Amino acid sequence: MKILNKVVWYAGFVVSVFPVCWVFFYLWEDEDIWMEIPLAIGIIGTLSIAAAGKVGKINLAPPDPDTYPVPFIGLSSMGGSQIYALFSSGLIMLAMFIAFGRSPVGIAVALITVPIGFVMLLMAAFVVPYLAAVDGIFLLSVFLAKIIDRYEYDVNTRRFVCPGCGRKFYRPSYEVEGELIDGLCPTDKGVFHREMRSSKIPCFGSKSGRKRLPQCCPACREPVNTEEGKPFVLSVAGAPSSGKTSFILSAAGKAISSSGNGNASSAEFYFKKDASVLSDYRAGRCDPTPVSFLSPRIVCFEPKHFPTKRLVYMCDVSGKFFSGGVETDLQPQYVYNDAIVFMMDPFCSDPAGTAFGAYIGFMEKYRLLNRLDASKQITVPFALVVSHSDKPGPFSGISGAELKEKLSEEGYFTLVNMIEKDFSSVSFFSCDASKEDGSASAVMKHLCGKEFGQFF
Repeated sequence: MKILNKVVWYAGFVVSVFPVCWVFFYLWEDEDIWMEIPLAIGIIGTLSIAAAGKVGKINLAPPDPDTYPVPFIGLSSMGGSQIYALFSSGLIMLAMFIAFGRSPVGIAVALITVPIGFVMLLMAAFVVPYLAAVDGIFLLSVFLAKIIDRYEYDVNTRRFVCPGCGRKFYRPSYEVEGELIDGLCPTDKGVFHREMRSSKIPCFGSKSGRKRLPQCCPACREPVNTEEGKPFVLSVAGAPSSGKTSFILSAAGKAISSSGNGNASSAEFYFKKDASVLSDYRAGRCDPTPVSFLSPRIVCFEPKHFPTKRLVYMCDVSGKFFSGGVETDLQPQYVYNDAIVFMMDPFCSDPAGTAFGAYIGFMEKYRLLNRLDASKQITVPFALVVSHSDKPGPFSGISGAELKEKLSEEGYFTLVNMIEKDFSSVSFFSCDASKEDGSASAVMKHLCGKEFGQFF
């Protein structure tokens, strides 16, 4: 930026010379040598002083910027400095011969300084449209950079969801040379606002090196390592012991072991501790979800054809939140989740009543947190998943419309009817969440859509 600053500064002297020449040749004949010589003296003298930077009290050197960005917005400090430098220098040159009086020395000085002074004054006037044009280009570049940055961020990242506290923000905070900056992106002060402070800071574009800067959550300030990954947030609800945790680990384990169906160069849990939970699950152990906010199980994919990571957040919520035993809900993902899975165990005691009660408890909290009245249909994709499909029973091995009809026949008509009333997009699956057989992955593939579903 400092180089660009100097280029703009010195180009202003060169550009303003041309209209000065036009003025001289318009007022006087081209062949009038008595005007061409003073013009040549004035131009050569002015450009020589500009190249030298400072000659005595005359200073045409570019100023050291004390505000950012540079170049400028409008006829700001740098533009004003150039106009003032030419104007004040022109007056000094015009007045120099006065110090020598009418002596031969004064006349000789005047033959040099007066042409330079007139040229400087004219250049001070003609540099204004040049600076205005440069400012216009700069403002346009800021405008376009902000549009491009927002487009790239929305396409490649979309938003930031803190892996620790689960809260959502537009961008994380970035650590830049010891300073914490919230949402590093082009501002009204210019595209190069950050680069002026450090040439190593790429301040816009998700494809740039910005995503490799140290990041942290704007709320809890915990360091994060998402590389601005694009998140997909799934909430898993259901009664206690309905298979929520097993469903999550089944889908995650299959995706990790297959490297996202071969569509990712790597696939792993964001939290290393979840790897041991997966190991316990594979060994047949699955502990109940604690009644507190639990950090989501995040599977991080390194896609082969995307510039940023893809992170699937699977939020495991304690079943007691939906049984009426817990009054306070601490699940922030309800206000920005991308899909919902509702687990149902057909082999528990009173399965229809238990599932219906858990669904009512879930919807009360969901509508409360999203400030939705009961008449508003929710557009978030919803999947009713019947667990234990490996066991013999009326729902074993069936999904889709057939499962929906069977549920209605088996006493779940009120639940199915209420779900379809509340949600505009409802699907029905049965799966064996105790194994990584692909049945849970089929649910994820359906809910996540083309971009994220390819990894399941």
